[in-house]
Amino acid sequence: MNNLVTCFLPYEGDNQQNKTIEGLSASSRTDQIFLLTDHPEKACAPTDKCRILPYFSFQQTDGIRQMLSLTHTPYLLIYTKTQALDMGYMALERMCDYLCALETGMVYADHYQVVNGVRQPHPVIDYQPGSVRDDFDFGSVLLFKTAALQEAFECITHQPEYRYSALYAVRLALSQQHELTHIREYLYTEIEEDTRKSGEKQFDYVDPRNRSVQLERETAFTYYLKHIGAFLPPVQRDIDPTEGEFAYEASVIIPVRNRIRTIADAIDSVLTQETDFPFNVIVIDNHSTDGTTECIDRYAGNEKVIHLIPERDDLGIGGCWNLGVHHPLCGRFAVQLDSDDLYSSPSTLQTIVDKFRRERCAMVIGSYRMTNFQLETLPPGVIDHKEWTDTNGHNNALRINGLGAPRAFFTPLLREIRVPNTSYGEDYALGLAFSRKYRIGRIYDVLYLCRRWEGNSDAALSIEKQNQNNSYKDSLRTLEIRKRQAMLRRPLSWEEASPEISADAFIHHQLDTWPLARKNHEALEHVQTRTLPLDGNEITVQFNPARAVSTCAKVDKASIAARPCFLCLSHKPEEQQSLRIMLDEAFSLRLNPYPILPGHLTISTERHQWQTLADKTARRLPERLVDWLENHFASGYTVFYNGAKCGASAPDHFHFQAVRQKDVPLIQQWDKLMGTAVEKGFEPLPDGKSCIAYDIEGYICPLRAFITQGGMGTGTRLIENYLRSLPLPEGEMEPRYNLFAWNDSRYGFVTVYIPRTAHRPQCYTAEGGAQLLVSPGALDMAGILVTAREEDFQKLNADTLRQIYHEVTH
Repeated sequence: MNNLVTCFLPYEGDNQQNKTIEGLSASSRTDQIFLLTDHPEKACAPTDKCRILPYFSFQQTDGIRQMLSLTHTPYLLIYTKTQALDMGYMALERMCDYLCALETGMVYADHYQVVNGVRQPHPVIDYQPGSVRDDFDFGSVLLFKTAALQEAFECITHQPEYRYSALYAVRLALSQQHELTHIREYLYTEIEEDTRKSGEKQFDYVDPRNRSVQLERETAFTYYLKHIGAFLPPVQRDIDPTEGEFAYEASVIIPVRNRIRTIADAIDSVLTQETDFPFNVIVIDNHSTDGTTECIDRYAGNEKVIHLIPERDDLGIGGCWNLGVHHPLCGRFAVQLDSDDLYSSPSTLQTIVDKFRRERCAMVIGSYRMTNFQLETLPPGVIDHKEWTDTNGHNNALRINGLGAPRAFFTPLLREIRVPNTSYGEDYALGLAFSRKYRIGRIYDVLYLCRRWEGNSDAALSIEKQNQNNSYKDSLRTLEIRKRQAMLRRPLSWEEASPEISADAFIHHQLDTWPLARKNHEALEHVQTRTLPLDGNEITVQFNPARAVSTCAKVDKASIAARPCFLCLSHKPEEQQSLRIMLDEAFSLRLNPYPILPGHLTISTERHQWQTLADKTARRLPERLVDWLENHFASGYTVFYNGAKCGASAPDHFHFQAVRQKDVPLIQQWDKLMGTAVEKGFEPLPDGKSCIAYDIEGYICPLRAFITQGGMGTGTRLIENYLRSLPLPEGEMEPRYNLFAWNDSRYGFVTVYIPRTAHRPQCYTAEGGAQLLVSPGALDMAGILVTAREEDFQKLNADTLRQIYHEVTH
C-alpha cells in the first residue's frame, strides 16, 4: 500500500533540509510533508509533496492537535531535529512494516549519528513499562499509527495545555494501550550536535534553567501515574529513631576497589566529623589490587575504622553495602560516602542524624557540589535536587534518573529492604523502595564534595554502557510501578495509614464495622426535609435528631475543659478509623458519626490546638486539602470550616469538614449567584494565574468569594486584607466566619467566606414556644438548616429563617 505516511519536520532553510526532504519524498510511502517554519513567506517547498506551515512545536498541545487535523493517512511521522536527516535505503518502508503489527502504536529505530564529522552507530533500547523518564532516547524519527496517536491525544485533553510536554504526555498515554516497538536495525543517519560527555549531560534535569519544563513534565507524569493506578499520596510512615540497640548511632559505609589515590582522603573526611554521638566508618574493601588494602590497614589502631574484605568475589557496590550494613557494629543510621569523595565539613554527619531524629524519616538525602581534585567547582556546580517536594517527590522520583547524595538510611529498614548487588543504580533502587512507604528527608545545604577525575566511572560512558545503565534503571522503574500498583490494589490494614484507600472503600469499611456510624448514615435516607423559598434562594430545612450532639453542644470554656476532646486521636472511638494527611503537619481524616450529608468527613490536626484558621492563610490549607481529596481520595468534595464561634462543636481542636459538592445548595446555585457578583479586588499569583475577589449580592447573607481561574490557587494578600476588614470580637483569636472551598470546572478554585456576627440566634436561648434549637454552622449558612427537634422543624418558616440569618450574619 502506498501513500501511508504524513511527515512533519521543523524547517530552517533549504541548505539544511533539502537532503531530508528529498529522502522522505523519494519513498513511495510518503503522502505529504509539512515543513514548519517561523518564516513561511521566505521558504519554498522543494517538491510537490511539501507544504509550508507556520511553525508550531511538537511539545505543545496545540501542535499535536494541528498535526492530527492535517493528517489523513494511516501513519504520521515526526522528525524532531533541524539538522539534515539521511533516511536509509527503503527505511521508511521498513518502519511501516513494523508498524503494521496490530499491537504496535509507534516505532523507533537504531540509527547512526554523525559526531564531529564521524559517523558512528547509535543503538537505542527497548521500551518497557518503566521507560517513563522524559529523556528516553527514541532517536529523532518517530513513526505513529495516526489512530493510536489520536486516541492517546484524546486521553490528555482533560490535562492542561502543555508548552513543553505534550509529546511526552501523549507518549505515556500511547504506551498504556499500544506497544512502542524498537527496530533493531540502523535505518537512518542524523547529525548530533550535543557532543558533551555523558557525565556532563546527566544533570540537565536539575538545571534551574529547565525548571519550568520539569514542573510541566512532572504534571504530565502525575496524570499518567494516576491513570495507571500507581500514584501514591504524600502519606508515608514515620520511623522510631530510638528503635533497637546499637553500639554506634551512625556508621559511614565506604565500598572501595582500587582507589589508592582517594581512599585515605575519604576515611579522614569521616574521622574529622564532630558529633554528639558515637560513630564509626565501615570500609568494605572489594579485593583491591593497587595498594588500597594496605592503605586501609594503616588505620588498624583506630577503633572507629572497621576494615572488611568480603569472602565472596562476586559483590558489586550494593553487595558490599549489604555486608557493611549487616555487620554487628553497624550503627542505627547508615550513611553513604563514595571512595572518591569527601564530606564538605566536620558537621555533615551531625546534620544528617539530626534530620533523622527531628523528622523521623527513614532515609535522608543531602546536596553536593561537583569539584576537581583541587576542590574547585565544576559545572553544573551544586546538585541539590530542589525539584523534590514533600507532597509529590516520591512519585516524581520515578520520572527522573537520580535522587541526590549523600544518602543515609535507617539501618533496621535497610536490612529488611536490602541493596541490589549491582555497581550502578543501587542507590536509585533504594530511593524508590524507601519512598513507597516512608518519608525521605531532604537537606539542601551542600554536605558532600563529589570529586571528578579521569577515573570516575560515569564521566564519559560509551553509548553501549549508557544503554545498559538506562535499561537497568528502567527495569527498576518497571518493578517499582508494578509494586505500587499491587499495593494500591490490595486491601491494606488501616494501621498502614491507608493512603491508598478510595473514598468508597473507606466509607463502606467504616459503615460495615462501626454500628453508630452505620445507624446515623442509614438514617439520612429517611430524614425529613422541607424546602422553603427565601429572598430568591431555596433553603432546605432538615430534621436530623442525630445532630443534637452538635446542635446542643456546650461550647463554653468550663464545659470544654471538663470533657475529653473527641477530635484527639487518643479519645476517638475504637471503631473510628483514621487516614493520615501530611501537609505542613499531620491531619487525621475520619468519617463523621453524626452526618448532615452522605460521606460527611472530619479533617482535624493530630496536634491539639485551638480552632483558628485566620493565622494560617499563607499555608493555603483549604486549597491543599481540596487538592488532596481530589487526587488521593475522591473528586467532587468541598472543604468547609466553622469558626470557633460559628458552629464548631469542638472549638478547642483545629479541624475542617468535607462533603460532596453536589449536596451543597450554595454550590449548586453558584452559576446564578455569579450573575450577582461585583469585583472587589485582584491579585496576581506566582504561577502566572490571578485571583479575583467578588462580593456575591444575590444570596441570603453576605458572601465574599475568591476565585482563581485555571486551577488551584488562592490570593493570600486579598484574603488577609479581607479578614483584617472584619471585626475581631474581644478575647477571640480571629474574625467570625464560615468558609467553603472547592475546585469548580467552570470557574476555577473557589473560596467563599461567610462573615458572621453571632454564634447562635436569639431563638436558641428563648424560652417556651419561642425557642428554636438552631445553631448555624457552615452547612446551615450554605442552605441546609439543621434541626434536631421535630417541633422546631415544623415551626420554621420564611420569616423565622430570615430572622435567624439576619441575626448571625453581617
